[in-house]
Amino acid sequence: MSSRLLRAAAASVALFFALTLPVLGHSGGEASGISVEPAQVTAGATVILAGNGLEPDSDRLINLVGPDVVVPFPTATTDTDGMFNVTLMIPAHLPSGTYTFQAIGDETLTTDLTVTAAAGQAASEPKNEAAAAVTARSRSGLELGIIAVLLVVAIGLGLVLVARAERVGRTLQP
Repeated sequence: MSSRLLRAAAASVALFFALTLPVLGHSGGEASGISVEPAQVTAGATVILAGNGLEPDSDRLINLVGPDVVVPFPTATTDTDGMFNVTLMIPAHLPSGTYTFQAIGDETLTTDLTVTAAAGQAASEPKNEAAAAVTARSRSGLELGIIAVLLVVAIGLGLVLVARAERVGRTLQP
């Protein structure tokens, strides 16, 4: 065999192993997933979110998603066995309802959590604050005067810069 053919064969073998090593490193014996304990809590309590069968030494974005709300948590990093275990505090202001934990990495894994509102908190679903009426902000005469002066100064400086650029452009032309 020629040396060129041997190099091509060696490159092919190296490429094959480079592409299959991540798959071999993944713990494929168990199905990947996440779980939460306890699965029913009162807002303000802590839960343990665990993941297994994941890519070793990888990061997972953790979110708690509910109606009209997404609560981001710190990123969880899997260990060399593809597992993570984090303790998370459920915000005390969450209303009662069913929420979904998401562990987002190369795939998104989910598990449900039932939250009961804390004492003194609303037991209903959260309201859509975007639908609330927006009130116009009134400005005082002083604020409007300052804005007008700044606008005139900006326009004046712009005109000066344009005039200078035109003068420089005329002097550079042959």
